[in-house]
Amino acid sequence: MKQLARRASLVVVLLLASVGRVSAECAWVLWGIPYPPKDVMFLPVDAFKTREECMREKDSRSESIKAELKEGRSPGIVVSVCLPDTIDPRGPKGK
Repeated sequence: MKQLARRASLVVVLLLASVGRVSAECAWVLWGIPYPPKDVMFLPVDAFKTREECMREKDSRSESIKAELKEGRSPGIVVSVCLPDTIDPRGPKGK
């Protein structure tokens, strides 16, 4: 029983280590939602080498969008989320 628990722990540790490595090596995509909403829910806005760069740009764009909305202007795209380039919020592509 102890051996099974050790193996399970090892598998979990290896899995977590590989996920961390993959997310560190991949690019990050800033996704936005068209404003006003259309038939497309998410659009890629920009890509970055690191999550931190993506989040900085997201925060910067969010401030600009708030200012445009206060002035009564349409921002075009509302920035929503930074995701690894391996994740597409639009869902899987059909064959």
